[in-house]
Amino acid sequence: MRVLVVDDRAAFRSAICTLLRAAHQLVLVGEAESGELALAAISESDPDFVLMDVRMPGMGGIDAARAIKHRRPSTVVVLISTTHPSELSPAASSCGADAVMWKPDLRSGVLEALWLQHRPAMT
Repeated sequence: MRVLVVDDRAAFRSAICTLLRAAHQLVLVGEAESGELALAAISESDPDFVLMDVRMPGMGGIDAARAIKHRRPSTVVVLISTTHPSELSPAASSCGADAVMWKPDLRSGVLEALWLQHRPAMT
């Protein structure tokens, strides 16, 4: 699975890259630091899975998730946040993202399970 990581904090993106290296099915194909850059990176990197922060300067994850799912409905989009999902705006769960995760819960096995749960059906 080809993964695009979107977060405005370079340290977090680096930590996710380390996490992805530990997963057997996950391959990092790109990084972006804003929703606008994520939309551009989608065309270049052709990811299957987008792991994206909810809150970023400029276009945040909710609006970017909505745009990505509109352009590429089969791309699995998972929003992540330091705020627990139960405390996020209802827009986070209604923007079309496949899942919303709390950053402290991220593990390679969790990401692989999310992919298996939400990946497009094989034809």
